[in-house]
Amino acid sequence: MKATKNKYVSVLDVLICRGLGYLLGNQKPMRIRTSQFLLAAVLMLACIGVVYFMRLVGIEGMGDIDTWAMASSLGLVVIYALIRSGISLRMEDPSLAFIQMLYAIACNAAAFIITGHGRGVALPILSVVLMFGMFGLSMRQVGLVALYGIVLFSGATIYALRHLNTDEPVGLFVAYLFMVFLVLSATTFLTWRLQQMSAYMRNQKNQIAAAFDKIQQIATRDELTGTANRRFMLEKMHDEVQRTQRSSSPLLLAILDIDYFKRINDEYGHQVGDQALQMFTTVVQNNIRTNDTLARWGGEEFIVLLPETEVSVGKVCLERVRAKVAEIEIPVSDSHLKMTVSIGLTQYCNGEAIEKTLIRADTALYDAKTLGRNRIVLANPCNG
Repeated sequence: MKATKNKYVSVLDVLICRGLGYLLGNQKPMRIRTSQFLLAAVLMLACIGVVYFMRLVGIEGMGDIDTWAMASSLGLVVIYALIRSGISLRMEDPSLAFIQMLYAIACNAAAFIITGHGRGVALPILSVVLMFGMFGLSMRQVGLVALYGIVLFSGATIYALRHLNTDEPVGLFVAYLFMVFLVLSATTFLTWRLQQMSAYMRNQKNQIAAAFDKIQQIATRDELTGTANRRFMLEKMHDEVQRTQRSSSPLLLAILDIDYFKRINDEYGHQVGDQALQMFTTVVQNNIRTNDTLARWGGEEFIVLLPETEVSVGKVCLERVRAKVAEIEIPVSDSHLKMTVSIGLTQYCNGEAIEKTLIRADTALYDAKTLGRNRIVLANPCNG
């Protein structure tokens, strides 16, 4: 019995989901548009219900409510069809918010004419329409809606005074028209203020995001070269060690040191030295792989981390780096400054502390300098 009940509940859930899919659409943007329209449609139908209630309780001077209700409902059906069918996607505003506003105000102005002594109810209905729809429009559209509303209600007032047999004083119609002007003006002002506040909040959010990005850059990047800094590289090394231990994939670490860099600073000045560092890092970054990480370790010393890399592949990659660095020429006075780099390379041994790997790479770098610089020295492999 319980299984049967659960089966019926499951079938009901499926039917409800399918029904909502047909009604609202399956894609999120379409669901948002149709949901917003259906909420507006519910408000319109509620207003129609209020008008029918007034006729039911005997409000005097009521006109052809049925025709008005039919025209209002037909408009809702047409707008829904345009949105749900996707035809509105060809338009500038796929949600048709501006068109919905114009139509709703026209229906409201018509209700103002046909509701007799109950025509005052059109004003709060107008407020609801405006509050619901104005804030989704641009300021240009808001201004057009306000002007349109004033013109439409002015015409409705003139028509009521000239063509309807009513015992209502002219002053009351003037008061109605003044309230329409007040409601439209206030709504326009509130929309303008909200859009200003929204723009201010977006600007503040962008500034905070930019400041946060800058802080992150300062925290993780070397200011001069733009490469990762020592702090970031230490975190990266520990992350790669954990990944290597899980996957048993090879991990290489290389320390790069620009040869005779102190001499460059002493002979040409720190400005040329900074330029040399920047050009060096650009060349290295352009000749390592995208998944390799370059970091400035300190002064003229850099580290390259090569994850999932066999020693033979790593040597080829770093040999390319060494050769490209040797091709660097920096114009200085009437000559060109050239650079070379010494590289100590080693493989991470599974289970060891990364600090031990660093010491081994540093020893290999020292050997490269001792042997004459501008070369790569590979430290003893893990099984050596």
